[in-house]
Amino acid sequence: MNNNLIVAETFYSIQGEGHTMGVPAVFLRLGGCNLLCKSDNWVCDSIEVWQKGVKTDFNDVLTDEYVDRLRNGAHLVLTGGEPMLHQKKIVEYIKWFEVEFNFKPIIEIETNGTITPKDGFENYIDYWNCSPKLSNSGESYLRRFNDVALHFINRLPNSMFKFVISKENDVLEVINEFSFLLGNKIWFMPSGENQKQLDESRLMVVENCIKLGVHYSERLHIVIWNKKTGV
Repeated sequence: MNNNLIVAETFYSIQGEGHTMGVPAVFLRLGGCNLLCKSDNWVCDSIEVWQKGVKTDFNDVLTDEYVDRLRNGAHLVLTGGEPMLHQKKIVEYIKWFEVEFNFKPIIEIETNGTITPKDGFENYIDYWNCSPKLSNSGESYLRRFNDVALHFINRLPNSMFKFVISKENDVLEVINEFSFLLGNKIWFMPSGENQKQLDESRLMVVENCIKLGVHYSERLHIVIWNKKTGV
């Protein structure tokens, strides 16, 4: 067995988005993605990082300090790119981790919802943070919308759906294309690569959350550090 993962970066911070926002977390960013989100409205905020993934032995994925953080309750956030490209290796790593360190961390996964979980993969994940892409991503409908995967994730009791909103039409798109999602599973998050852009879109997004009765998600890493990744 090749005990390795394609790792782009690891860092310890707080979860900046979604329903576990503010929770201490060790981020494990895996390399590669099946989408390339880029449009006039926004560009993938981690593309510079996930394109540089390196094959890393399981022993070298997380430092002793990070393992101690996880042992004390920090979440392990599997992110990308698209970590679902690595389902088999993730399961192997989690099993190895449990044997090596004698505990299983609380695990979140951040996915675009285009790849269906298989072979019981969902049983290893404590929180599903699904961020389906809208047309503002620049990706075609056929590439960004997987009905089977989205319905599968929607049925999981520990899943949520986070949408990046940059204009009113994005809200209408969510209503029209994702009406099958449970309302209490939906989060709207303002688009923006820096604090200024967030300030420009935040009020519109909040007002739509209030009107539609859905959750609001901030982007704490940008609000606090004005950085897109690594914090």
